[in-house]
Amino acid sequence: MKTVLAILTAGILVGCLTLAAQADDTELIVFDFSAVGEGASQTAGHNDADPWKGLAYISVTNTGTEPWGDFHFQIVGVGIENVSFGMTDFSSSQTLDSAPVIDNVVVGATMDLYFYNDPVQPTETATFTIYTDNTIDKNSYFGLCMYPTPVPEPMTMGLLGLGAMALLRRKSA
Repeated sequence: MKTVLAILTAGILVGCLTLAAQADDTELIVFDFSAVGEGASQTAGHNDADPWKGLAYISVTNTGTEPWGDFHFQIVGVGIENVSFGMTDFSSSQTLDSAPVIDNVVVGATMDLYFYNDPVQPTETATFTIYTDNTIDKNSYFGLCMYPTPVPEPMTMGLLGLGAMALLRRKSA
């Protein structure tokens, strides 16, 4: 037990905790995030096998002080040129503002979820079910890196809106 606690503590101290998952459909991946942004990312390792595609079940708890307005996933590791995200059986406990934004063209495919109208408040837990497809490369192992970002302050949102309006006005002129 002491060895397991020491390993978990060491993983948290370096900022990226890697947990082994089962092949294909993974067991539940559980993380707590006390910080936000790419610097707070955590990675779950995924041992994959035939049929080289399946679901990842993720439960994340906001142990920080800022509400989250979005959540980001990226496939990481060696030989991940064709590992991708899909919409099959996707689900989220948060009401999304739009469909997930998926970029499977970039090596290290990404999926971004936006839920500013239903943020994850401090102490709340969010769950996601995501689909990965590894049928082309058939990697026996890859990682799933993830992190939240905060809900922008009202002033920041207002400035972003004004900037977007100025760009639209300039474009139409």
